[in-house]
Amino acid sequence: MSLLPSGWIINEFPKWLVFGTWFLLNIVLFIYQFNLFQTSNTQFYMRFYLKEALAFARGPALPINFNVILILLPVCRNIISVIRGCTRVVPRSIRRVLDKNLTFHKAIAWMLVVSSTMHVVAHYYNYERLARYSPPNSLPPGDQATSIPTQALPFNGSVGQLNPIHACFITYAGVTGHIITLVLFLMITSSVTYIRRSFFEVFWYTHQLFIVFLVGLGIHQYGRLLPVFRSASQLQDVGLGVCAYAPTSSENYTRFCTNLNFAPAGPTSWMFLLCGLLIYGLERILRVVRGFYSVVIIKVVQHPSNTIEIQMRRKGFHAEAGQYVFVNCPSVAWFEWHPFTLTSAPEEDYFSVHIRILGDWTRGIADKLGMNRNDFQQSWELPSIYIDGPFGTASEDAFEHPVALLVGAGIGVTPFASVLKSLYYRITEEGSGLVLKKLYFVWICPETYAFEWFANLFQELEQQLIDKGIDDFLTSWIYLTRGWKDNQAFYLMLNEGRVTAEHATDDMVDAITGLRAETTFGRPEWEKIFEKVALAHPNTDVGVFFCGPSVLSHNLHKQCNAFTKKGGSAGARFYYNKENF
Repeated sequence: MSLLPSGWIINEFPKWLVFGTWFLLNIVLFIYQFNLFQTSNTQFYMRFYLKEALAFARGPALPINFNVILILLPVCRNIISVIRGCTRVVPRSIRRVLDKNLTFHKAIAWMLVVSSTMHVVAHYYNYERLARYSPPNSLPPGDQATSIPTQALPFNGSVGQLNPIHACFITYAGVTGHIITLVLFLMITSSVTYIRRSFFEVFWYTHQLFIVFLVGLGIHQYGRLLPVFRSASQLQDVGLGVCAYAPTSSENYTRFCTNLNFAPAGPTSWMFLLCGLLIYGLERILRVVRGFYSVVIIKVVQHPSNTIEIQMRRKGFHAEAGQYVFVNCPSVAWFEWHPFTLTSAPEEDYFSVHIRILGDWTRGIADKLGMNRNDFQQSWELPSIYIDGPFGTASEDAFEHPVALLVGAGIGVTPFASVLKSLYYRITEEGSGLVLKKLYFVWICPETYAFEWFANLFQELEQQLIDKGIDDFLTSWIYLTRGWKDNQAFYLMLNEGRVTAEHATDDMVDAITGLRAETTFGRPEWEKIFEKVALAHPNTDVGVFFCGPSVLSHNLHKQCNAFTKKGGSAGARFYYNKENF
């Protein structure tokens, strides 16, 4: 029997292996750099003034440089999509790790915050100590060194004439250090969930300051303040401390300490920065090339529930089911790109997105598309729209499992519209080689109107399955958490929630949605749902795909691990996947 729960191995181990390796590398880099400055002969004389603070300031510098290489990689959407496409021959766990790219991006950002905080605080201490104790001042009591060469100090020995404020703000390191620290603070604080969702423009424009951050980091060491002792070999016979403790009038001092070689340390950040920028530069080139041509808008549909559908075409565009694109409308906001899941299937001759009108940008694009006009709008009056993508998501793998459980909460059902449409076409296509044999679909809606734009698509799929004689292929549960009215409840009570279908005399459909799947008032009992799926599919891989709020995501993730462990080696194995964009 395995010592680790099988659910943990399936859903957690690949992720934590990557995160653990990254975290361990940061620890190793810090220890290496800390030990280097704490024991190296090249910094022997600087340590007389700064003590351990020198190592605590320089120790985080290497992890900062290392993470600057990595911070841009998780947001290289095109490169990640290419990697996803190239990893079809390896286990699904590799692709599922790629779906954690934004989580990894946030983790790297917080590591930069921790490392930068330690770096800045230690340097504040260093500046103050240098200003207080360097020549012509004396070291504090207990430090017996009396004759440290002034060449061993930054600023060519003139630090003693400056106060700490001047030392912090008149050098390249001081100026750029404060600037990039401020930029990092602004980017982190504007990334909190509330600001990102309620004031997206603040989040987006603040994040463009990453250019200032990278440029500032690149020139941070331009002043070459840190002296490196190059004459350690000539003092081996008498000891490195001779120039610190020997009186300046002594023979040893005259012989060994008058011609010491101190050279400024060269900058290194630019080398790390260059590696990250080369990869990100390739990503930006791909974005420009792919987003250079505007799309052709072939149809705009106004759906109920304040939702619009834009159907488009672009030469050479091809997407898989479940993928998403970034949409830009220059006449609304020139620099803003917003992510939207594709709601069209790969088999259709167009691609589409559904946009819920909620904020300033969505209202702006709706106005440009003529949603508030009563007259017909000519095609030449429509705005130019640019598309960046498509980009891969977890939903791409829904067809790769024998059994799939799709869970959409509210507008989170959007990614599955493309999957269900594609399923509709694949079922009608003979010899499609469909791996998926059973589909479970759970939709949790907060309001009754949330069903409206999605109902027709689902009705067509239900009818198609019935016509093919495989209506047991799809099992669906719909939950209405709030928003029903008294007259609806009374009507449902009279009809027991079911009415006769419009085109079938013996089929009953739900009174609210018009679907054959019943609507349940309240929230799902996940234990019962997972238990039903597990009992129906022993020794089977079940892909669980979710799009919705994080609180529900944590619950589903927990259920996947619990029921995979509960089933043992002969039970169903639940692979959890969550949409991230």
